[in-house]
Amino acid sequence: MNVSSARSLIVLALLCVPALASAQGNVSVAEGLFREGRELMEKGDYPAACPKLAESHRLDPSPGTLLNLASCQEKQGKVASAWASYLAAGRLARTQNRTNIVEEARQRAAELEPKVSYLKIVLSERAPGIQVKIDDVTLESAALGSKIPVDPGERTVSIGAPGHKTVEMKVKIGAEHDSQTLNVPRLEKGEPSEVKPGPKPAPGQPDAGTKTAEASGGPPVLAYVVGGVGVVALGVGTAFAFMAKSAYGDAEDQCPTKSNCSSDAMAARDKAETRANIANIGIGLGVVGVGVGAVLLLTHSPPAKEKPPAAGFKSISVSPFAGRDAAGLSLSGVMF
Repeated sequence: MNVSSARSLIVLALLCVPALASAQGNVSVAEGLFREGRELMEKGDYPAACPKLAESHRLDPSPGTLLNLASCQEKQGKVASAWASYLAAGRLARTQNRTNIVEEARQRAAELEPKVSYLKIVLSERAPGIQVKIDDVTLESAALGSKIPVDPGERTVSIGAPGHKTVEMKVKIGAEHDSQTLNVPRLEKGEPSEVKPGPKPAPGQPDAGTKTAEASGGPPVLAYVVGGVGVVALGVGTAFAFMAKSAYGDAEDQCPTKSNCSSDAMAARDKAETRANIANIGIGLGVVGVGVGAVLLLTHSPPAKEKPPAAGFKSISVSPFAGRDAAGLSLSGVMF
């Protein structure tokens, strides 16, 4: 294996392993929040239960958790939110081929849809850069003038634009099947809001959050990095394997027939499948990392005396990154 291929594997490993380790922590927290949310629902404390279920789903997306969240929102009287959560549960379950959840979510959403209330916001003039919010939700321009599903109660609508004064309006939405139209007057001219840019790094200095480590020695350093990453991946994969086995056991106990299961049983089975997939990725990546590290160590030859040093890294820069579907570390280096 050449050094270029090894570097590619290192970058892949550094991208994947931190995300796997983070996922393991997220799953543990999500499981605790899910159980606490279910307990609160059984006690009828829906205002406390719903946020815990929502956070559990954010940390570990699951159609079973979404079903429970939708049920909680429905008990709170948040008809539009519950309807949207049922639909989201069905879409997520469809991507995972969970036909039982797809059907249950579809049926519950269909039963709730006739009760959903709507709000239509009509602007008399669209100023450049106008921004409209319903409570804390920002609307895209395409939504203006259309019927928007909203929960019952008093909603706060704020409208602002650069160089104009912000207008705040209140509208009361009925409990079920209400339809309101809010006509927004022309915005008055005013002082534009100033957006101050964040501090910039000094010339020649790395951005905040970037760490630089000096390394030398060529392939041995690569071997230790790849091998270490492989060991971490094996640990994460093994932990998820045990968690998946436990979740499968819970699902079998709650619903051995795998049909007409409760929301709890479906959520347990869904979590088990997710954890099993992560375990397979982690263990596979770990085996590759340990193997590559061993090959690099065994095939490395130190440079001869008084000869130019072998090609290697003069410095290694490790930088964190975050994206929509992954997070981790990126690796770059300077050759000598």
